[in-house]
This record gives sequence, C-alpha cells and structure tokens, in this order.
Amino acid sequence: MFEKLTSDGHNTLVSFGNFEVKIVPKIYGGYTLTKSVRDEPFKIIEIREIRLPISEKEVIKEAKELLKRNYESIDFNNYCTT
Repeated sequence: MFEKLTSDGHNTLVSFGNFEVKIVPKIYGGYTLTKSVRDEPFKIIEIREIRLPISEKEVIKEAKELLKRNYESIDFNNYCTT
C-alpha cells in the first residue's frame, strides 16, 4: 500500500486512495488526527486526539493506522460519492 506524506508548515497530511489524515500538533503537546475524504475536508469520517508527547514517527504510524481502518458496517465506496 502506498501512502503519500505532505507537510504544510507544522501540519502533516497522510493520504491513501480516497482518504487523508491531517495531523495537527496541539499547542500544549499532543496531536489531533482528522480522517476525511480527500479534497473534501468537510466530509470528516473520524477525529482522534492524542494528548501524549509522542514522537513524530509514532504519530505518523497512528495516522497510517487510522487511514487504513475499515468498518464492516460502512461501505466507504458509497460514502465517497457526492
């Protein structure tokens, strides 16, 4: 599987297929990870907050896991269509 990593200032974007996870560092430590449909930032699928001072490598690993997470009861192919 191929993930694309993009940095925009302090924020990092990890994307794969139709989805992307935006990693935003919190002011007092930790991160907010937001999974959404690619190129549609208001179609948010999941938000996760990490309040621990983990390394950048660890938070990217968490973002990739969130990106690849699949739920049996949801057909994401239908979710991505407008």
